[in-house]
Amino acid sequence: MKYYFKLQNVFLFVMLLGVFQLQAQVVNEIDWSKFLGQHDLIWEEIPMQWNEGAFTGNGQVGMMIYATMSANRVDFHMGRQDVTDHRGAPNRKTSMGVKDTGLYDYSRLDVGRMALYPVGKIKSASIRQDLWNAEIRGVIYTDLGEISFRAFTPYDKMMNVIEIISTEKTKSKKESYKWEWLAGNPITPRVYAKPDHPKTLEYKPNPKPIFKQEGNATICEQGLLAGGDYATAWLEVKNKSSKNSSMLYVAIANEVPAAHVSGKVALKTVEDAVALKPETIESSHRDWWHNYYQKSFISMPDTKMESFYWIQIYKMATCSRADGPALDLMGPFYKNTGWPSLWWNLNVQLTYWPFNTSNHLDIAENFIHLIDTHFDYMVEYKSGKSLGDFAWATHNYWLYYKYKGDDEAIQNKWVPKAIEILKKYQTKMVRNDQGQIELTAMGSPEYKGFKVFKNTNYNLAILRWLLNGLIESNEKFNTNPEGIIKWKETLNDLIDFPTDENGLMIGSDQPVDMSHRHYSHLLGLYPLFQLNPDDPKDRTLVEKSVIHWHEIEDGSKLGGYAYTGAASLYAALSKGNESNKLLQSFLAGNIGRALLLPNTFYTEGKGLNPVIETPLSAAASIMELQLQSWGDKIRVFPAIPDSWKEASFQDLRAQGGFLVSANRIKGKTEWVSIKSLEGKPCVLKVTDWRNAIQISKGKQIDIVKNSENEFTIDLKKGESILIASHNLDKVIIKPISHPKDELNQYGVKKGKSYTEIMEYKVPEYKY
Repeated sequence: MKYYFKLQNVFLFVMLLGVFQLQAQVVNEIDWSKFLGQHDLIWEEIPMQWNEGAFTGNGQVGMMIYATMSANRVDFHMGRQDVTDHRGAPNRKTSMGVKDTGLYDYSRLDVGRMALYPVGKIKSASIRQDLWNAEIRGVIYTDLGEISFRAFTPYDKMMNVIEIISTEKTKSKKESYKWEWLAGNPITPRVYAKPDHPKTLEYKPNPKPIFKQEGNATICEQGLLAGGDYATAWLEVKNKSSKNSSMLYVAIANEVPAAHVSGKVALKTVEDAVALKPETIESSHRDWWHNYYQKSFISMPDTKMESFYWIQIYKMATCSRADGPALDLMGPFYKNTGWPSLWWNLNVQLTYWPFNTSNHLDIAENFIHLIDTHFDYMVEYKSGKSLGDFAWATHNYWLYYKYKGDDEAIQNKWVPKAIEILKKYQTKMVRNDQGQIELTAMGSPEYKGFKVFKNTNYNLAILRWLLNGLIESNEKFNTNPEGIIKWKETLNDLIDFPTDENGLMIGSDQPVDMSHRHYSHLLGLYPLFQLNPDDPKDRTLVEKSVIHWHEIEDGSKLGGYAYTGAASLYAALSKGNESNKLLQSFLAGNIGRALLLPNTFYTEGKGLNPVIETPLSAAASIMELQLQSWGDKIRVFPAIPDSWKEASFQDLRAQGGFLVSANRIKGKTEWVSIKSLEGKPCVLKVTDWRNAIQISKGKQIDIVKNSENEFTIDLKKGESILIASHNLDKVIIKPISHPKDELNQYGVKKGKSYTEIMEYKVPEYKY
């Protein structure tokens, strides 16, 4: 009887334990306004150029705010991403993708700036870029008083809004601040970057703008030689109770190729906005941004890194929207640059990486449209020595649907494209005497300029990814059996990655014998994962290769993305300390000849040329410390630095269509939550767990232990599970606290202004 009662008690304990296990749920303790407020950019000195400016945008229209002290004015430099020349395609908004066209034909164009002139002389300013509300608030101090301003770019309107309140006191009551529209010179900035180039010398500028008055509004209509025009309309609404207060509405429209339509569209945008209460515009704008931020969350003990990350999340939505153009090198924040367009040999790829894991695929749809629109042209006319550049871009296309968990889209949309690219690669294949397939001489981006090399690791890695992706997708759908056989034969016969005593080479006839910034020869590990980080042999090879790449010639030619790329490579190898060290170098600005700016933008060429992909790729690298999902496995805290005893994230997205949350405390993974959006196979890897139990309420879900720290979880579509290695009575997601003296590190601080204005020398534009 005693034995029977003992069994009963054990059974009762197990039942109660099961009930207890199923009661936990994640409690959200994130005060978003307070959390993001500690990462706002704050200017203690007045920004005096683009490289120091404060910025707002809605993915299409935006503005960069800085002072031009020589003219005693504050510039609200405005831009619109799709304002480009279209000389090679008069009947389209852009001539990108038209044969025999170049940057002189489809360059970005400068819309212009709205200049604010105080009555008094500008002395200084204090400015705050409010991330949570996506607006800028500031005070301009003059010798006659103060001008307070608030500026934002409504998300649902192609316009900028600026509110002004002035306390400047003058002898004459009639004197007040004033606005002036300074139209941008509608020519390609390549003429400034390359003044002696033959194409510069034969370049014909677009006509001068035309100004029109429509009631109280003014319109600046800019015609183009190719036909059509873009236009800016503005209207200042004075506060009835104070002459020293007003709201300025500035709309930018681009109805190219239509002519004499943009002005009407811009005017209507302004008039519609004026008809609304300012609070209505503000409320709609804030609602969008508040919902946007809360799609995912991440916090870490490194205050500066956390701030930098969240500023990039803000930057992503200021620069990209689903119905906008693909993001180029500067977004809507126009700057005269030698690179006024979109680049394919690394830039566009890195730009879009953080959209995936941060769960912001919705505002990355423009990239899918870019590939769909230009695929036929790119595969036909970019299939020479630079074939790999466009082929690599389609890896982002594939990743987009991988993170969605949309196998059908991969099969129906990516596979046909991959087959066409493979056909181009087949024209580069030759059999050697041993029967192996080799690749003829092709480019490896930026290594010795445009020189070509046999069997470039860059193209071999891309080719292996194409073949493996085709095999995987077609086997999944039981299609193209003959193709699968051929692709497997090609993979089997393909030459190995060329290596030497220093690791991966550029090609079989070219070692890595000089410092260079591009990690094209290392794509086989990251981001393509054709080398397996879980394989000790591959790990050793890649680690040796990365060390040699960074150390040769003391890294004299490395740039910013060489640090973010190496950080991602080390993170893939689960080397969090090494990854963090490189990210610290990047955040400290120790990145060679490039500049990481106080507003987190990044420039090359002595600060002249903005290149947006590098800080965005750093955001991806930061997330990879906490979550990775390559190789059909969800890897939680795979590369956390030893110094990080705490870390947390919520609703980061993993490949396969999963939303993942997790918390780390006292150096251990406390719990993990997973939601399956598509019902794909789910394999979880947590390196410091030996077992996993469900602690969430609701349906019990099967968890099978595969190995020491790897688990298969049978999640159906729409199901969620909260798991831990042991019982928990409380599961909380909240920010990690930071010391007050570490907050708000970005923006220009006292005594830290640049002493040099980093702009191309340009003549004054008179119209």
